[in-house]
Amino acid sequence: MAMTLQLIFILSTLISVTESSDVFRVIGSSVQLDTQRPVPKFDELIWVFNGAKNVLKYYAELKKAKQYPGYGDRVEFNEETYSLTVKNLQKTDSGLYEAKAADVAVTVVAEYRLSVLDPVEAPVLTLQLSRDTCNITLTCRGHDLSVDSNCYKKTCEEKEVTSPGGVTLSLSVSGSTIICNHSNPVSWKKDVLEMRELKLHCADEGEGSVSPSAGVSVCLLKIVLYSISLTIMLSAVITVHIRERLTKSS
Repeated sequence: MAMTLQLIFILSTLISVTESSDVFRVIGSSVQLDTQRPVPKFDELIWVFNGAKNVLKYYAELKKAKQYPGYGDRVEFNEETYSLTVKNLQKTDSGLYEAKAADVAVTVVAEYRLSVLDPVEAPVLTLQLSRDTCNITLTCRGHDLSVDSNCYKKTCEEKEVTSPGGVTLSLSVSGSTIICNHSNPVSWKKDVLEMRELKLHCADEGEGSVSPSAGVSVCLLKIVLYSISLTIMLSAVITVHIRERLTKSS
């Protein structure tokens, strides 16, 4: 028993481990996994999936690669760089990939944690008016995420929310454009709204536009002025006419 434990300890000290790197790819795409450290002299180099399933084994003396079942023609191996390429990725390809160079010792020369994700759905940006037409609520929706933002005239709150799976939904302003952005580590889509569309709902007197009530007031003012002018002119004509008749009578 003691001899077995000692052998396990010696073997564990001969295995060199490197930190895994996170890699994200969209479903249907390809990924190239390169070695991450110098490859020592070896008899066999093995790419392993999730610690147990062999993907490919390369024999240095024969200069020949053996591909294991499960990948078909989706796997390519570079005999010069020892990199592994997996094509037409599916979600079932997500997991840990390791390259191990085996001789007297086993050296892990590459370790990747691959995540294969769906592309995000296109988000939808909508607006809702309040009684005060200058106070507008924007809603940005993407799949099962949603953020709201309050806008007053030309000023909008910027918001962002991220799900545990790394999907982000954000509402931001860039220049004169309001952007609803839906993204994950492999894709992004957006919906936009121009600021001028908000101005159509909010009459800003500071920019020279006139509200309906102001327009009615100006119209009434013109009518009153015309009426006063007409009254003065009629009064003047009548006064002149009366004076002429009085002059003739005398």
